[in-house]
Amino acid sequence: MSNLKWFSGGDDRRKKAEVIITELLDDLEMDLGNESLRKVLGSYLKKLKNEGTSVPLVLSRMNIEISNAIKKDGVSLNENQSKKLKELMSISNIRYGY
Repeated sequence: MSNLKWFSGGDDRRKKAEVIITELLDDLEMDLGNESLRKVLGSYLKKLKNEGTSVPLVLSRMNIEISNAIKKDGVSLNENQSKKLKELMSISNIRYGY
């Protein structure tokens, strides 16, 4: 899974998300029928590279849009893609409190 600590800051989360999104986009380029998912991932890759936005907020919205895109297209992912997507979505998990 992700090698991020629970207390990792936005910069660390952003960098990790950018790497995973790039890998996913490369994997999905070969597959047909996942245009919505590729658009969402590409859009959020651009948003993450724009450092003016709150990373946790971007990651939260990205998770919702990824879920909607998968549901809309009925995307079927292979095991490797599923693992990367799960890791990407887990980056937004931030523990608050003690």
